[in-house]
Amino acid sequence: MARRNFDVKGIARERILELFKQAEDQFNKHSERSNKYVKMALRLAAKSGIRMPKKVRRSYCRNCKSYLVSGKNSKIRTRNGKLVVSCLVCGSHRRMILKPKF
Repeated sequence: MARRNFDVKGIARERILELFKQAEDQFNKHSERSNKYVKMALRLAAKSGIRMPKKVRRSYCRNCKSYLVSGKNSKIRTRNGKLVVSCLVCGSHRRMILKPKF
């Protein structure tokens, strides 16, 4: 039998970006649907063995897996050179460094 060469990781990466785009579009109308898209993208990344892109990684809560939109269901603050993103659904916080290390 002939083997087909599929770029599984490339296809999965495109699909993950498409799912997050749909989550962004659907958030105002159906926020529960956008959360479902995030969970589908996470499952796809785990099955295909790829890391989530950095832009995508910051747009969902790692605790409750909900899609985060600033001002709607998340709060963003700066504190001591760090960016603090708070999820208003589950109350978890995530801290990211703002200043580059020299």
